[in-house]
Amino acid sequence: MTTIEGNYFGGSYPIAVPASITFRDREVGLAAGSVAACYKADQLKVSPRVGSTCRFVTLPGGGQFECADHALLDSLPQESRSEGLVAWLEQRWAVALAGVALMFVILLVGYFFGLPAAAKHVAYRIPLETERSLGYKTLAYMDKRKWLRPTSLDFDIQEKIKAPFYRLCSDLPQGKYYHLEFRNGGILGSNAIALPGGFIIITDEMVETAEEMEELMAVLAHEIGHVELRHTMRSVLQSSAIGVIAAAVTSDAATISAAVTGLPVLLAQTKYSRDFETAADDYAFALLEQKGYSPQAFATIMERLSQKHDQNMRPTAWISTHPVTSERVERARNAAAGTSGSAN
Repeated sequence: MTTIEGNYFGGSYPIAVPASITFRDREVGLAAGSVAACYKADQLKVSPRVGSTCRFVTLPGGGQFECADHALLDSLPQESRSEGLVAWLEQRWAVALAGVALMFVILLVGYFFGLPAAAKHVAYRIPLETERSLGYKTLAYMDKRKWLRPTSLDFDIQEKIKAPFYRLCSDLPQGKYYHLEFRNGGILGSNAIALPGGFIIITDEMVETAEEMEELMAVLAHEIGHVELRHTMRSVLQSSAIGVIAAAVTSDAATISAAVTGLPVLLAQTKYSRDFETAADDYAFALLEQKGYSPQAFATIMERLSQKHDQNMRPTAWISTHPVTSERVERARNAAAGTSGSAN
């Protein structure tokens, strides 16, 4: 006969009563203050072993007996058949650390490979008509915040830029959705921005920086690349996925609602990754060649913007949101090596 000391919870009140259970053959007796009962061993259930924490013996009628771990408890029916393996794993730091390391690797792989692949898959299945409302709201947000101001370009100049721009994108998969907007750059300076739904903004300062129409088409071709490759939505999906998943798991409808209503703000502040910029560059080079322009114009205006940025040190210029590197300029020149002539 063996006795184990512990505490008894009757189920009616969350107050523990000092108690003990006594093992006699295949019976277990409970003594807890004025409560005394005897149960058959197969009527009881023992909670799994979790490290050195207390274990609970569930009694018929809903009561529980709490006690320190004891070898005799293993002779009673167990709540979990895998308790032995779980307990073994929990008692070994090396296994725990290996599990944490494995989870970290899985998260990294998912973040750098799985999430981009999933975002691309989803983005290409979102109709551009759906994106247009987001693009319009984002533009309205930027105007309201005075990030952009009304253009001061003459109407004739705008039309001279629009004509080759629409020729540039007219036969593209998303060609019918493109809309070119002119704005004074304000705090954004010399810039061109691709918004969801085919909205592309070019600032007065960028127009003034370009010395030839071909250079403006090179900049706009890059932004067209972002639209055709759905970089804006892919970037937003990637950056917001963790927050949305957390909100969905916790069933926090307010958080999900805030994430949706805050999309225009997130879109307005989106910066593309280096991979996205490289892909948009390559798309632009191919498009320029197809339309009779030379990718050399891309290298020329990038170098001019880089020099202007170094002189002015304006952190919001196109040079900041679309980082210029010598490698990108070199790739533009390599792409231009087999190109001759330009469109009017």
